[in-house]
Amino acid sequence: MFIRCKRVFIFLLMLLSTTAVAGEVYKWTDKDGKVHFSSKPPKDKEAKVEVKNYKGAINSQAAPTKEIPPEVREMMQGMQKALLEVHEDGTPLNCETAMGNINWQVETMLAQGKKNLDGGYITQDQYNMATAAFKKAQEQLSLDDCKTALSTKRSFYQCMSSDKNHVAGCGQKYNFD
Repeated sequence: MFIRCKRVFIFLLMLLSTTAVAGEVYKWTDKDGKVHFSSKPPKDKEAKVEVKNYKGAINSQAAPTKEIPPEVREMMQGMQKALLEVHEDGTPLNCETAMGNINWQVETMLAQGKKNLDGGYITQDQYNMATAAFKKAQEQLSLDDCKTALSTKRSFYQCMSSDKNHVAGCGQKYNFD
């Protein structure tokens, strides 16, 4: 089915791994001491925020094996961890919301993959493989499929009904073929 998690997930993380290279990355600690990473500033005005700008790191002439700076790697690891968290917040199944979240997230990952390819952080072959896997996954998911889904597949769509969850976390939690 959608994400043959273990194989495609590696490509997902590869595409997302250099998000910080594309621009500003915000790192903040909330009032409970939890560390967050995002491309957008926190809504909590009281959070301690650190901003990193990596726009200068992009070089379109770079070799496809360009090294990721250590500070970007730290941000990347935090982002990867956050994307895998699944929030069980009791959100009911809403197929329109689930499909909106899935499509937006996959399109965002594809766009980021292109930036990473252009920046020299992944190879053309890696980009092509990841793009094909994501497009295939996107084709297999639909509003009608959501409405008729059962068991694990239904749980995946319910997980994606929450705006707090990411397709990476829901896909990993509800690994189904």
